[in-house]
Amino acid sequence: MPIEKVAIGPTGPQLTKRPLHEIDLAKIGAHAPKGRVQDREYNQLALVEELLAHGKESIPYLISKLDDETKINGHVVDYWYEVHVGDVALIILSDFFTDSTWQSTTIPGVGWDEFLERGGNRNLTGEQVLRNYVAKHGRGAIKKRWQQIWETHKDQIWWDGKDRCYKLLEV
Repeated sequence: MPIEKVAIGPTGPQLTKRPLHEIDLAKIGAHAPKGRVQDREYNQLALVEELLAHGKESIPYLISKLDDETKINGHVVDYWYEVHVGDVALIILSDFFTDSTWQSTTIPGVGWDEFLERGGNRNLTGEQVLRNYVAKHGRGAIKKRWQQIWETHKDQIWWDGKDRCYKLLEV
């Protein structure tokens, strides 16, 4: 389904977006091993473009999916044994708040390693770090922490089209 459809309204053609609740994260498709999900030179993910078309309204939607254990069939992330809808939501949120250098997050504490408490063990894969965190704290803890981050910063978040990521307004 395209990001936007043309509907004929009383004033002529109008663009409409598919409602967020109709976006199925299980249908994301394969994510390239390089780049963020929103980096078009590496990923051409229509689902991500749909989320971005909704602006920052997509953030609470993604947060609502963080505890979703639905297993996704098919390839999504290279070298991952299995992927769940909640994993995809977390990957997208992490990428949306990572700057264009891929090195820094735009909100302190939301980077994969810090958020999921990797510690000093560099021998763990990203999937193992996530699975360890979920085993110890549960997916609900991820959702709760992201909900707190959203509540704290939602009025300061804006989309930087040049860096293609969400950032906080500098005050």
